[in-house]
Amino acid sequence: MIDSLPPDVAVPGEMLLAGYFVAVPEPLNGSGLPRAAGLTTASGCLADRLPEDGCWFGTASEALEACLPVQVPATARLYALLVPADHVGGFVADMVAAGTDEPVLLAHLDRRAGRPAREVAEGGRELGWEVLGYDIGMLHSWLCNNLYEDGVRELGVATDDDRGLLPDREAAVRVAAWANARGDTKPVTWFPAALVEWDTQVEGRTGPAVTETAVRRAAQPWWRRIF
Repeated sequence: MIDSLPPDVAVPGEMLLAGYFVAVPEPLNGSGLPRAAGLTTASGCLADRLPEDGCWFGTASEALEACLPVQVPATARLYALLVPADHVGGFVADMVAAGTDEPVLLAHLDRRAGRPAREVAEGGRELGWEVLGYDIGMLHSWLCNNLYEDGVRELGVATDDDRGLLPDREAAVRVAAWANARGDTKPVTWFPAALVEWDTQVEGRTGPAVTETAVRRAAQPWWRRIF
């Protein structure tokens, strides 16, 4: 952050960490939807979360530790959601208006509290961008609001065949502005967001998926060794 600015003023280009989550990418190929080999999203209605739906965590280690008691598919990964600072206001307002309990998201994004921006854990890579809105206690994607085909036709945007994500911030900002100007979506403030992934298996009750060749278990969880 720039010290001379008050905490409620967005720094142009600044990205804020919303929180961490663990999810399982799923193939997507339905009517009015893009085709994706493993859809990756923070939307609560398009992807399964671990250890249960709706879980957000303040740190990467908290997210990973929460998965240790449950069975974890081999394809599950750790993710972080990042939101441009100049698009956080509508998201926060929708959470506050909903009156739902979102301690992690609000602690990270509500600039009125004057907290410093959180740093993202090392070792992740940016996957791409999506467009989200908050309603009835969860995040929804523009994809689950029947906006994809209209967006492709009217804006010329396209998602990648692997993850179902938009290629960059510019495309996500355009889709968010376009969706907010429509009157036929959920009553939310649509905003652009980036996803970061850590490409390492998440350990669960039975550990990572077992292969035919036995692998000696590390002395401590992998995230303890990199964070």
